[in-house]
Amino acid sequence: MDGQRRAWGWAAALRDGATTPWMDWPADSSGEGAPLSTSLPGAQQLALLRRLNEVAQAAGRTVPLATADRVLAAGVSGRGRGELALVGAAEAGRFGAPPVDPAALSDDELLRVAAGLIADDVAAHDGDPEPDRSLLERARQLRRPWVASFLVLGVQWRAEPARAGLVAHGHRPGGRRPTAYLLADDLGTVLAHAWAARAFDQGGPTWSDFVRNSASFGHLPPRADLPRMARSAAHKYGAGRVVVVLDPSVLATLLGVRSLQGPPQLGAHAIDLVRRVGEPLGLLVDAARRPELLRSTLAARLDGHGGPLPSVPPRWQSWLSSQAERTHHELAAAGYPVLGDLDLLLAGSLPSEPVVPVDAEVLDLALGLLLDPIDPPKETTA
Repeated sequence: MDGQRRAWGWAAALRDGATTPWMDWPADSSGEGAPLSTSLPGAQQLALLRRLNEVAQAAGRTVPLATADRVLAAGVSGRGRGELALVGAAEAGRFGAPPVDPAALSDDELLRVAAGLIADDVAAHDGDPEPDRSLLERARQLRRPWVASFLVLGVQWRAEPARAGLVAHGHRPGGRRPTAYLLADDLGTVLAHAWAARAFDQGGPTWSDFVRNSASFGHLPPRADLPRMARSAAHKYGAGRVVVVLDPSVLATLLGVRSLQGPPQLGAHAIDLVRRVGEPLGLLVDAARRPELLRSTLAARLDGHGGPLPSVPPRWQSWLSSQAERTHHELAAAGYPVLGDLDLLLAGSLPSEPVVPVDAEVLDLALGLLLDPIDPPKETTA
């Protein structure tokens, strides 16, 4: 079949770094080639490799053959359509999706392939030995008996690194009758942090769906419900031992450290990529290991990338404002001590154009991780 030979010729050229679109590929014998494997790669894989070649070419580089082979042999992760056939190389069947032009595929379709490949790289680090700690680091982690008993609570995305940083300096949470410090922020940021925490733990919905689902239920998701967290801590430790923290520098001074450790600075596009990679990763590693693996590998590479945190779209801003006022009222009425200004809970002015993950931006981050993998594949010969 001439279409098949032409498709194999295009696949071979892509493997060698070509960027020519499928519809511009020669239809005569000059564009034909021999099969590289038992079955022709799908349209998504071929389109992803062409885009990767474009990124490499723009940087004055070439895609390693090992990486090209991985892309061509990759599966398609996530729910939705499976592997799509190449138009002009396969006949339309009675069932399933018709063959497609790779150039017409959405960025979301290419991300389904890229996410699976990145998940493989992350999973390769499962079981990596912990680095040896220096004598100074071990000494720092010894509990200081003169430090008052405390706990750090709040949105998991922010509270966990704060606790880890304190432990590294010998300020271990816990002890008898601890003071529970609840880390808080303006509610828009709290909501974005809650979505980030879910992206690392479960994958879960898109940012827009996360906000829409919460607003449709008329209340905040549990991960972002600060009054609920405060009530739970008050029930366990006593209302007088719950302190709401809106100025972390004051808490750092109280605990005897320079500053509280924060989470990686991941923007909306970076968090969305983590969310996408988490789904196929869940099939490769134990669920309990997934969040830590994503933090130690993918989050470390994406730190400082992906734009600003997502913001609530205009349609749901009145809901956000009402929830911020409710949060402020409930915490104030409970009489919890506050470090900082409780009015900071109220959502400030939101950007005129909402910040939301954009598939094209997410794909750019994914292409960078394929070109420079977390765990580089070994080079193969042609």
